[in-house]
Amino acid sequence: MAICASQKAIITHRRYGLQAEIGCVSMTMKIPLAKIEQGIKLALAKCEEHLTSAEILASKSALGNAVESLEFAIEEFGRAVALIEKLKSGSEDVEKKLFNSHDYKYNKAWTVLPTRLKTIYEGSSDPAVFDPKIFDAGKETISPRTRLDATHVSYDEKAQEWTTGVRVDKDKIQQIVDQIRRSKATLTW
Repeated sequence: MAICASQKAIITHRRYGLQAEIGCVSMTMKIPLAKIEQGIKLALAKCEEHLTSAEILASKSALGNAVESLEFAIEEFGRAVALIEKLKSGSEDVEKKLFNSHDYKYNKAWTVLPTRLKTIYEGSSDPAVFDPKIFDAGKETISPRTRLDATHVSYDEKAQEWTTGVRVDKDKIQQIVDQIRRSKATLTW
């Protein structure tokens, strides 16, 4: 699929709002099937590296950084899932978003992983009844955005306060790591 010169498109950077006009841009790239298989193995190996990092960081109580590593593991797992689909279909046309879209890889991973594992923290109180700023209420889910929130300091202009990190249950990190490893072991291509 391509956006051709007669169809100009404006792209906007999600975070900074910068815009650029693009003309004829291919949305896919050709990767030989043998190289796709190699890519699957590399993505799964990189996934394992990130899982190991998440475990080590969680064991040191660096939970925000563990979430970041876990999100990268999920994305590499998603990359492998997408490449397996291409290999099984016999298609050498691979979407470029597989290399530049965190959301695409994240969503591909959750086509295989149980979605209940997206929750990395769940409070003991109902946020509809209790204020999450005062009580242990609400939940956190892992996502490409959570990865950034977990590891950066930010300022909430509306609330007029600094924010850093996300709520994380150390046991949930290990549950997600274990499930990804089990799911990796069941992938076939």
